[in-house]
Amino acid sequence: MTALGLALGAAVAWGGSDFLAGLASRRLPVLDVLAASQLAGLVLLLMLLAAVSGPAPDPGAVLPACAAGAAEVVGFAALYQALAVGRMGVVAPLASLAAVVPVTAGLLAGERPGTGVGVGLALAVLGGAVVAGDLDNGADGRRFAPGAALALIAALSFGAYFTAMDAAAEANGVAWAVALNRASSIALIGLVLLVARHGPSWRAPDLRAAGVAGVLDASANALFALALTQGLASTVSVIGSLSPVATVLLAALVLHERPRAIQGVGIVAVLAGVGLVSACGGA
Repeated sequence: MTALGLALGAAVAWGGSDFLAGLASRRLPVLDVLAASQLAGLVLLLMLLAAVSGPAPDPGAVLPACAAGAAEVVGFAALYQALAVGRMGVVAPLASLAAVVPVTAGLLAGERPGTGVGVGLALAVLGGAVVAGDLDNGADGRRFAPGAALALIAALSFGAYFTAMDAAAEANGVAWAVALNRASSIALIGLVLLVARHGPSWRAPDLRAAGVAGVLDASANALFALALTQGLASTVSVIGSLSPVATVLLAALVLHERPRAIQGVGIVAVLAGVGLVSACGGA
């Protein structure tokens, strides 16, 4: 139950973070939103590291945390751009397909989930296909909903993040895992900014939104890493992937978004499938 509560808390925080970052990405370049949010989150994570300081991590154990940071920043870049160009209520559920990656990794490692998990995965994948299909826009030659391809890239990246963070949390402990993860993501963003010769163009309101998004994301990372130490990686990752529920609700309440009927069915199928995998996974 501890792992369940921590993972659900991470999902709610991630969902709120994605919504705020998506709004900011509609007014600012994605690189600016990434830089502001990641820096804000780093401050919180450094405070966490100072509060629970322990021995330095083994050099060989740093790699999974850094790999998680790289996967996360690629996922965020794709997700924020998808949220900027597409409907959040459609993009966010597609990103929840990240849960398929750690479950697949578990299968390859010898885990044998029950029938319920298989049914849940099938529901999630089929629902994702329905959500991604832009069925009402065939006349202009577009086959997929705006942002759908980017959302699927984000899902794969976040799935890789879940898998790498499991190894990092086990090897380094929660505080070091999330701090190294964030430091590596900021280093990667800084490198991209340097190569692109792109100077941030932050404005106060947008900066506040991106900063709050970064703090929520950092909090979610810490909760998720702690959940990984309390439960199975495959199940905890699935629960963490429920973050689109919060994003969809916020988009409906604040932006008054309403998906098309067929895409609404797909969204329900995705969330039901992810929930079924969670319920049958033994968290």
